[in-house]
Amino acid sequence: MHLHSLRYSLDETLTISDLKDWKTFDIDTTILESRAEKANVHAIVDWESDQSVDQSEFHYKFHLIKSQPYIIYYIGDLSLLDRDILWIVWPRKKTNYSDKVLNKLLETAQNYNLVTISGMADGVDQLCHSLSIQNDIPTIAVLGWWIRRYLNRSERNIISSIVDHWWLVISEFKLDFQPTSYSFPQRNRLIAGLSDALFLPQAWLKSGSLITVDFAIDMARPVYWVADNIFSPESAWLNRYISEKKINLVSDFDKFLSKHFHPTSSPTKLSKHNIILSENEKKILTTIADNWGIWLDKLCLLSDIPYQELFWLLTMLEINNLIYQSSPSLYKVY
Repeated sequence: MHLHSLRYSLDETLTISDLKDWKTFDIDTTILESRAEKANVHAIVDWESDQSVDQSEFHYKFHLIKSQPYIIYYIGDLSLLDRDILWIVWPRKKTNYSDKVLNKLLETAQNYNLVTISGMADGVDQLCHSLSIQNDIPTIAVLGWWIRRYLNRSERNIISSIVDHWWLVISEFKLDFQPTSYSFPQRNRLIAGLSDALFLPQAWLKSGSLITVDFAIDMARPVYWVADNIFSPESAWLNRYISEKKINLVSDFDKFLSKHFHPTSSPTKLSKHNIILSENEKKILTTIADNWGIWLDKLCLLSDIPYQELFWLLTMLEINNLIYQSSPSLYKVY
């Protein structure tokens, strides 16, 4: 773990601004380094002014977030951030309705190339992670506290299962940070920046879920809901957002998911248009599919195909609608 992140965690009074100007390593980080290594916790940092810091792992999505984070602690596979991500959030109080809706949504989501993301809060957040695990859908937990602080047994079990699957748990808070009233909205603005769509069908009129919706709308993320009893307090918040046309109604989960996520498929299925592929094209397609999307430089390394030939083959595969770029130089299969 980089010394900047350790130094930041060891000093309760140190702010990000202080740390960016900090040049001397005047504190012993040995014990904390040992703790982080034992817990398999890593950190990525983003200091534009410090060329000594490796910023290659700092994902571009973090740069798009308002009040951008500069240190991210994580356990698991950061490449999940390259995938298309569905944010699921709900009030902490679960209902039979929420259970049924979420079970049906994630059962349908098995047929799509997506990753779920939520905040590990009591109730539906944890249900999102649990059902994702149950349906073998990769999931990302973004915490409002220090990454190794498990609040209760059910939470500990869920996080452990995510870690065991080598998916992803992240936090921007200092080691041993205890959750506060502001840390959860701060966490939600991070999730909003990482997501491609938000599914939130219920929320109380003055609930924190409305702050979540505002984060998503502010970052131009589409928000979806399902119809509910108009007299229910859980639906009271909808009136303003419906009148302002800021949210979208979901009546068919397949139609909703297909609008933002690509169906699961294999390279052999993708060749159904009677397109004859060369051996190198098959190699490229398989490599992209196996990695659930891959950056151009990594693809060049793994495929061992000369760059000019690789670029030409990628162009042909795009023309034939077999692959696409979800962002510049990040290739995925349809």
